[in-house]
Amino acid sequence: MAIQQRAERTRQEILSSAARVFDRVGYERASLARIAGEARLTTGALVFHFATKADLATAVRGRARAVTRITVESACLSMEGVGGTAIDKLVITTHALIRLFETDPVARAGERLARELQAADPGPGQECPWRREVGRLARYAAAEKALRPGVDATAVAALIGYVITGVELEMRRPSAPADEFWPAESGALHDPAEERLRRIWELILPGLVDPTCPTVRVPPRAPSQDRSATPS
Repeated sequence: MAIQQRAERTRQEILSSAARVFDRVGYERASLARIAGEARLTTGALVFHFATKADLATAVRGRARAVTRITVESACLSMEGVGGTAIDKLVITTHALIRLFETDPVARAGERLARELQAADPGPGQECPWRREVGRLARYAAAEKALRPGVDATAVAALIGYVITGVELEMRRPSAPADEFWPAESGALHDPAEERLRRIWELILPGLVDPTCPTVRVPPRAPSQDRSATPS
C-alpha cells in the first residue's frame, strides 16, 4: 500500500511539473528531460509512469478539464437561491474562469495544449467543459428571453468564447506595448485580467441583453483597482 501511495504521489508530481512546463513553453518545446528536471526526477523514472510526451499531454489535459468543470459548476451553484438569471450566471462563470487561469498552471496548460494540439484532438468526448457551459447558459438566456430580439445564442456563446480565450492569451504577455487601441494613458493594459473582463462585459452587455430584463450584475471593480481614488 505504501509503495502504491508513493507511486501515485510521484505520478501527480510529474503531472504538476508537466503542466508548468507545457504552460511556460508549449508542447513542441517541452521535452521529457525538461519535465523530469522540473519534477526533480530522472527521465527513466518519468517514463516509468508516462512513456511519451503525448501521454503526458493527454493526462494534463484530462486534469485541466476536471478542474475547469468543477470551477464552472461551482460558479453556477453559487448563484442558486439568489435570483440570478442565465446572463448573471454567464458573467459570474467567466470571471471564475479567469481567476482559475490566473492562478492554476494546470488549467492554463490545458488551454495552451488544446490550441496547439487541436488538429490531433480525439473528438467530442474531449469537449471543453467551459465552452459547453457557456453554450448552455447562452441557450438558457435565449429561453428566458433575456437576449435582445435577433441576437443568436450560438453567436453569443462564440463571442464569449473568443473573449475568454483573448483574456487568457493576454495573461501571457507580461509587458505588452501600448498601441492605438490601448493607449498607455488608459492604464487598461496594466489592469488585472479580471478587470479587463469586467470592462469588456460593460461594453458588450448593452448589445446582448434585452433592456426590459432585470439589471445584470457585473462584478464591481475592486477598490484597489480604482485609479480615480485618491490616497488618504
